[in-house]
Amino acid sequence: MSDSAVVESKHAAPLAECASCNHMLPPGLGEIKCEICGAICRVSHQPTVDALISEKIPCPHCNMIVVAGTDERPVGLTCSECSGVFTLAAKVVKVEIECPACERKLRIRPRPGTRQLDCPACSSAFNVTF
Repeated sequence: MSDSAVVESKHAAPLAECASCNHMLPPGLGEIKCEICGAICRVSHQPTVDALISEKIPCPHCNMIVVAGTDERPVGLTCSECSGVFTLAAKVVKVEIECPACERKLRIRPRPGTRQLDCPACSSAFNVTF
């Protein structure tokens, strides 16, 4: 039985834009600092908070259902059936970007600002801005 098991959450905070500069904010809920302009923005989404609190996860050790009970991620959880300890990690959000040259779809993690991407299919470089 491994004490370092990590389970990814099924729910993620929605992507939000900075009220000052309209660039994408880092993912999360609460007071988020914009990486582009430095403004502090309050991000809340009650349906996501409710989903995170009531999220049910099977224990990776015995498959017993464990309720998260909090909207914090990552959070350490202990199974009441087998006393197995595991971590419920935040969901990694990815978006699909289409290469303008060959139309291949690329899945990337969105980050605030501009990024240069190289298409693995046609080797063309292009910029994306979030």
